[in-house]
Amino acid sequence: MEWYQIKQSEELSSPALVVYPERIEHNIQEMLQIAGSADRLWPHVKTHKMSAIVALQKKQGITKFKCATTSEMLMLARAGVDKILLAHQPSVEKVKTLLSTQQKFSSTEFSTLCDNSDSLALFEQLSHKHELQLPLWIDINNGMNRSGIVPEEAFGLYSKIKSSAHLTFAGLHIYDGHIRDHDLNQRIANCQDHFKTVEALIARIENEEKHTIKLISGGSPSFLPHALRQDNYLSPGTTLLWDLGYQKIWAESPFKQAALILTRLISKPAPSIYCFDLGHKALASEMPMPRVSIFGFEDAQHIGQSEEHLILKTKSPIDCKVGDLFYAVPVHICPTVAKYNAAYVCREHEIKEVWPVEARDYLIHPPL
Repeated sequence: MEWYQIKQSEELSSPALVVYPERIEHNIQEMLQIAGSADRLWPHVKTHKMSAIVALQKKQGITKFKCATTSEMLMLARAGVDKILLAHQPSVEKVKTLLSTQQKFSSTEFSTLCDNSDSLALFEQLSHKHELQLPLWIDINNGMNRSGIVPEEAFGLYSKIKSSAHLTFAGLHIYDGHIRDHDLNQRIANCQDHFKTVEALIARIENEEKHTIKLISGGSPSFLPHALRQDNYLSPGTTLLWDLGYQKIWAESPFKQAALILTRLISKPAPSIYCFDLGHKALASEMPMPRVSIFGFEDAQHIGQSEEHLILKTKSPIDCKVGDLFYAVPVHICPTVAKYNAAYVCREHEIKEVWPVEARDYLIHPPL
């Protein structure tokens, strides 16, 4: 059998998410190998959103995690991790949730990002109200232009944090997700060039602090380039499950695809036309087609997708029948996982258990 095939195929629902723990554990080991130590890793949970995968990382000594939503933050707090960075600058209701969660889980250190004075004032006001100290990482924009403050303006924000009675300076957060060169050497060079824009700021703050400051840098595509530095934390996320999109960017990566989508052929409406139950509701669809590769249909043309259907066309007929189960790897695994409330867990070609995807949903706060 191929590594991904499951013996109980007739008993499985489709579409469905399936994860392979042995491959996840392999990916964790590769992350440790690249980083050099567990202490240097500050991985993101937005890809998998599962406490079971957090537990696998904790077993290897990884205790610091990043998250993007308050749901992910709460999942991490319940998992008993040491440090949680809410790496998405929060608005007022999220700050309140952050601080109330910090009060409830006092043994965990919480922090978040800041890139402007208005948010800083909000954080200070609410931290004072909750009688808490809130560590802030200054979010740096070194070229991605999605969030963050440009390095030339960041020292003023640092000074305001230092003058606050209820905020503490945690360090600099530098995410360069725009650097996606397929050539590894070019990607390393671009990461180095974009990082140079931050070096003067780092030197100025360290001169003020009289010690080396903390840095969290990069994501999955720039994981290896930033690992070549010293004195920085690394925060890959997709490396846990991997996907087709990042595999194309980092072809020589050591990571294995550890999550697939189960799908069934549900119709053969015309010669060499095949319809699968893999519509927008089951698969991240923000990417241009093809958004997925179905094993056995790798060379097929993806000609249509709707809420419940994915339609493929092949040059010649493929021997299969309606109802057959197929396995697919998404181009973008992170938002695909969010489509599912649970994942089948496959070990030795059998489903052993089901892991809940606890942090897939947004927390909705009723107005008081």
